Amino acid sequence: MRQKVRRILLYVSLFLFPITMNFLSPYVSVDGAFAGVLSGSAIMFGVLFLSGLFFGRAWCGWVCPAGGLAEIGQTVTARPVNAKRLRIVRYSIFAVWFGVLVTGFVLAGGIRGIDPLRMTERYISVDEPVKYIVYYFVLGIFFVLDLALGRRGACHAICWMSPFLSAGMLAGRLLHLPQMRIKARAERCIDCKKCNNKCPMSIDVNAAVKTGSVKSYDCILCGECVDVCPKDVLSYRKPK
Repeated sequence: MRQKVRRILLYVSLFLFPITMNFLSPYVSVDGAFAGVLSGSAIMFGVLFLSGLFFGRAWCGWVCPAGGLAEIGQTVTARPVNAKRLRIVRYSIFAVWFGVLVTGFVLAGGIRGIDPLRMTERYISVDEPVKYIVYYFVLGIFFVLDLALGRRGACHAICWMSPFLSAGMLAGRLLHLPQMRIKARAERCIDCKKCNNKCPMSIDVNAAVKTGSVKSYDCILCGECVDVCPKDVLSYRKPK
């Protein structure tokens, strides 16, 4: 039941992407930065960081529109990815983008205004036929990478939102804040490794079980490992 609800939420988010695209766009943030304006997407990235403090990367597993696309991709190919190698690519791209963003605000003399609806004045991101070119291009890039690289390949390779979430996770741990995570009862584990086969982020959950919880910054709290475990080894640890 949980996985059905999760997938429905992801598919609804994907369906609404023509409305929300600019609020998640790295380009809109940069465009606003060079004008000294804090755009809706920049604000959204800040919200993602704050959510990471307590809920890690739950956004990726339950709400992200690209996650809905990834679920579709996994019906075609479910092979694991080389997460470590792709992490280098992802953070390299993010570093360049974030550097450009900061440079934009510096050249503009700082933040001089806030415009949550920048480039989304009609409240809909894709409000003109020509914008569907960008929309389908973004979807195409993510879907092709998911098929070419494996499970959630685009998330591992090019996602510009996950670094904000991961940074929030790190800050939350350093501040000893209560965080949602997957905990484990190692004594119950029978090493069937069904959790590894089911994990959409290619995490070695079986190895993490031995430590008592899944601490990986790639964990999106989807609960696939929890639901597939035949011995109820894994469960959610909710923030108190």
